[in-house]
Amino acid sequence: MTPWEAAAGAFGDPQHVNDDEWEWVEPDVGRSLRPGMFVAKVVGHSMELKIPDGAFCLFAAPVAGSRQGRIVLVELNDTVDPETGQRYTVKRYESEKAGEADGGWRHLSVTLSPLNPGYEPIVVAVDDEADIRVVAEVVEVLARDVE
Repeated sequence: MTPWEAAAGAFGDPQHVNDDEWEWVEPDVGRSLRPGMFVAKVVGHSMELKIPDGAFCLFAAPVAGSRQGRIVLVELNDTVDPETGQRYTVKRYESEKAGEADGGWRHLSVTLSPLNPGYEPIVVAVDDEADIRVVAEVVEVLARDVE
């Protein structure tokens, strides 16, 4: 089985995993695991040095509370990156919000920032809340290239 991968570069290719293709592993972590946690391989160099290319990371979903400043796995839903045609990425999340007349708020834009200064942030103008979806938060970097 090819492991599920998330890009730490541009958005990753859309992927589909059938229920019978899962390979279950028990990560060696010093924390309690809970439903909603999963492991994915992060590929690319934009999150180095914290997340090396090929590292397996423990993710937790859903992301509770503010996402501001957290390292998250993001899916761009209704469109793809025009240069690469890809949809998934791992980046540091920052958003610009605007207040609404009813006291609520909405996102104006989301900036997905790399940790490696050699890469540019991805800025997404949010016209509809369904345009971008935070899938999970990186909880821990487990290992590199462990199969």
